[in-house]
Amino acid sequence: METDNEAYKKNNDKLRAANEEKKKKITEEFGAFYSNMSSENELPPEIESLFLDNVMAFENAFQDVKLVQLYDYLGNPPFRKLEVLKEDDLADELIRITQILDDHQVCLDTICEVPDRELYRFITEELFLKELEDIHIPGMFTNFIYEDFYPNHEYDIRKHSTDFLRLYLDKDNRFYTSFLTSEAEKADWHIHFREAFSSFQLNRFNIAELNFDTDKAKVLFECDFAGKVEGSVESLYFSGTGEFNLLYQWDYWCIDSIRLPKILSK
Repeated sequence: METDNEAYKKNNDKLRAANEEKKKKITEEFGAFYSNMSSENELPPEIESLFLDNVMAFENAFQDVKLVQLYDYLGNPPFRKLEVLKEDDLADELIRITQILDDHQVCLDTICEVPDRELYRFITEELFLKELEDIHIPGMFTNFIYEDFYPNHEYDIRKHSTDFLRLYLDKDNRFYTSFLTSEAEKADWHIHFREAFSSFQLNRFNIAELNFDTDKAKVLFECDFAGKVEGSVESLYFSGTGEFNLLYQWDYWCIDSIRLPKILSK
């Protein structure tokens, strides 16, 4: 009589053989490539089978795919135009419309707070007209972000300025250069000051004033921080007002130059 372990092993062998056939089919039809995994990282055959089924469903859905407007993708739901919508009904109608989006695996996010009236206008007058691929796969969401259409420049400038200074004063992180313009990244002003210290401690930072237009911005900030001199036990202390100058490049605010506070007198 066959034991449970033997039956389990036989079933797994059948699943693995079927999975190899699925991989071969996916490779031949869609050009996918599967690297050999080590035995430690090998998926259980039943999990791998589900994964391969999802891959095939995804690839098949893209065959002869057509573009449709989001409103058609949602099944042409009825909605009330903004100009006839009473203020008391706005919140409930917005909830209803966003629920329709969610039911069709469409997600609209906002980074900053957006008034209900503007969000409803955006969905019904702009987003509904957006074209997307007419594909419906369980578990796969289509995501939109309001600020991709209407950037909040003040928020972005404040965030990029704050993140840049924190990363710049973190000697374990070199990611700060991604916040620089291409011209600033090629320069050495940001390198020499940073390399003169073995570590920094940021004690305070706040933005005091911010001005910007369509392509440039100036940020005045107040901060104090300490820098431990490289190869020494001595620390220097900086406190006062500094300045960032930013440029809008590649749809992104980038630091072009900085002026740090002066050293505190001993």
